[in-house]
Amino acid sequence: MRDENLHKISELADRTITDPVTANILLCCVMQEMAQPLDSDLLYDIAVTSGIINYFAFQDALQTMEETSLVSCEQKNGRKYYLLTPKGENTAGRLQYLTGKSSREHLFRIAKAAVQRRKNEEQVKLSYEPLEQGCHLHVQIIDHELTLLELTLFTPDEYQARLLGDKILMNPSAVYHEILRAVMPEKNS
Repeated sequence: MRDENLHKISELADRTITDPVTANILLCCVMQEMAQPLDSDLLYDIAVTSGIINYFAFQDALQTMEETSLVSCEQKNGRKYYLLTPKGENTAGRLQYLTGKSSREHLFRIAKAAVQRRKNEEQVKLSYEPLEQGCHLHVQIIDHELTLLELTLFTPDEYQARLLGDKILMNPSAVYHEILRAVMPEKNS
């Protein structure tokens, strides 16, 4: 009986948010935390792809946020960007406690990682070249139009190459610095 109750509790704890009102509050909170315009694709990745908010609740919440002027929208480079209005900031501040603290904090971590990944994608170019046996991962790290690193790595298959590419995207500057550290002789004191 005890195991059955624990199982039920764990199912409840793992549930995706399906309530558009809760989704609305969480989206306002995450937009306030990030304090920058977020495009619809990035918001989708943060909320839906992460499994925190249900697709339909996300769509309803975003539409409601636009209709009630909680966000302002701007088209830029073919993307729709959302920014909290003062009304949206007020909503996030007053209603954030109606959502679970763990949900908010988890969403904030995911949002920060997603925004960082987006920035990294602008500095890192990855391409995958399937081979007869294995796959090449081509990596190019760029800083202000200056190519800092070009590297081709062999992996056993494309799946492994994509995993490696994802790891590189998480922290490209660390990859660059570790390569330099590995090949540069240490100074003797």
